[in-house]
Amino acid sequence: MRIIRRQLNRPSPGQPDLPEVVQRSFRYEQLTELTLPVAFTLLEGGIVGVIAAKIYEVPPWVLAVITAAPMFGNLSSFFWNQLASARTKVRFTNVVQALTVLCVMAIALAPTNHWGAMLLVASMILSRVLIAGIITVRSVIWSLNYMRAVRARTTGRLQIITSLVTVVISSLLGPLLDADPGSFRWVYLAGAAVGALGIFFFSRVQVVGEKRQRVLERRNQGRQAAGNVGFFQILRQDRRYARYQTAQFLAGFGNMLIEAPLVYLVTRSLGASYTVSIAITMVIPFALSLVTLPVWARYLDRVHVAEFRARQSVLWVASQVLLWMGALWGSLIWIGISRLVMGIARGGGSLAWQLGHNDFARQDQLSAYMGVHVTLTGVRGATAPFVGMLLYLGWADVRWLPDFQGMHGALFLVAAGLSTLSWHGFRRLHQDMQSAVSR
Repeated sequence: MRIIRRQLNRPSPGQPDLPEVVQRSFRYEQLTELTLPVAFTLLEGGIVGVIAAKIYEVPPWVLAVITAAPMFGNLSSFFWNQLASARTKVRFTNVVQALTVLCVMAIALAPTNHWGAMLLVASMILSRVLIAGIITVRSVIWSLNYMRAVRARTTGRLQIITSLVTVVISSLLGPLLDADPGSFRWVYLAGAAVGALGIFFFSRVQVVGEKRQRVLERRNQGRQAAGNVGFFQILRQDRRYARYQTAQFLAGFGNMLIEAPLVYLVTRSLGASYTVSIAITMVIPFALSLVTLPVWARYLDRVHVAEFRARQSVLWVASQVLLWMGALWGSLIWIGISRLVMGIARGGGSLAWQLGHNDFARQDQLSAYMGVHVTLTGVRGATAPFVGMLLYLGWADVRWLPDFQGMHGALFLVAAGLSTLSWHGFRRLHQDMQSAVSR
């Protein structure tokens, strides 16, 4: 621990200039990102979906549930916003982190039968509800500790560590499961143990100005109780934010539409191994996100998020068109290329997703704006995977509906169309904001 303390007080090269107390907290956040994501990576849909498809042999609709699980969690964002309001942020987050690690342990103990599959899915859904709480509260910590001019670069460094851990764990997991599928139990138990260490590191983080923030949140609670601030009130009063969320809804729906069909295509239709399946669903996107994230972070620190999204969204369209080509030709290589492009887009998308609301919200409404954003993410994510699987596979013998043979690979073109509309929305918003400034 003495060595760790010395490292905490030593600035790393290229790190944004931060006050001493923030610097120390940032070091503990870095240690958290080296440990806690070991557990959280094992709860990613790309990994759980592959395990469910190949070990538990679940039906397609269960794959849709697993893909949608993070979005069920996002629907709880306003609940977390209310629960965490005016509370000590780090202590609150530690409790939620501990409950999430327990979900990892539950998956490790799930038997390989029908009941085990149910426990797997239930743990996945519950864990993503809990992670949504962590994301909601942590966005406030980042907003208070890191100034706007360095926020993207600072949090980007944390996300680089997270992505690196995710890539390493995902890369190791595939060969382990190819050698012995039953070894996933020991992997999940080990992940829970390392995650517990991450909870300890995060408990050492300090939040600058938290007392003042808690006072502001108490006052904001009073306004909410009086009906002056809320989900629909924010969207009605802030038209630019409403337009931003509309464009983001289209982009998110298009991306979430294809994840469950992609897992089905790779694991069932093309019969890829554990290693190849996890590489396509997890490793490639996270690896490219890791490589490109510093570039995106520097850009986001310089521009408004609307301008950022107007540039970054083009890559979503390209990745989905390439995925359609891979599905059309039954080519894992082309599917892999599409995931490379998707990973580049994801590097910028993850930053904008977590920080974009700060460019619209007042300080006393940071949690509320994040709550709107995360809740809308939950709405699209809780529906898009099911719509995607239905459109991909089709249906038969459904009352009042004609039989439908499914769109199969053409579904990925539909997603590209939605992403194109999204890009146009961000572009128009950026242009209108520029015109308003120049008047």
